[in-house]
Amino acid sequence: MFKKLNFNEKEKKKLIGLLIVGALCVVSLVFLNFVQDKQQVSKDIQDDNQVTKQEESEEQKSSEKDDLENQLTSILKEINGSGDVSVMITYDNSQEIEPAYNSSSTKETTSETDSSGGERTVETASENKTLVTSDSSNPIVIKTKEAKIKGVLVVASGASDPQIKQTLYEAVQTALQISGHQVEVYAKK
Repeated sequence: MFKKLNFNEKEKKKLIGLLIVGALCVVSLVFLNFVQDKQQVSKDIQDDNQVTKQEESEEQKSSEKDDLENQLTSILKEINGSGDVSVMITYDNSQEIEPAYNSSSTKETTSETDSSGGERTVETASENKTLVTSDSSNPIVIKTKEAKIKGVLVVASGASDPQIKQTLYEAVQTALQISGHQVEVYAKK
């Protein structure tokens, strides 16, 4: 190829230099593409892990609610004469989480007096809040408020007896620390 074009030594060196730079560019592009693909795979895995954690958290909340119903059902079955018991608990809201914040506030007061003796005071206040996160960029939780119970429905085969119905009613109020208007007890068929 070089013999037909008749390049002198200086031109050959420039051409070889350009070919080397071109080859380095191609290698760099291939390397960057490989690194970028690897980062995308890593990000996809991280996103999948976050979705899995959220699903596990929701399943855990659901499981805790089911556990409370099962616990209440089993304790109410132990009451003499209650018979077969079913319990359903409804919630007013979901669990509330209070995250940690770094906050700073500033307050500035400026007083001005004009030449005619008038005075003016200007107050400026600002507050800056920043969410505190852990190493895995999840927020740090200060406290968690459990979901508030809205109502409890109890269906028991022994509830046709007024004394047992009253006992079940009081047991639910005591166990869950809720008021009477939130509890209903019915007899099973």
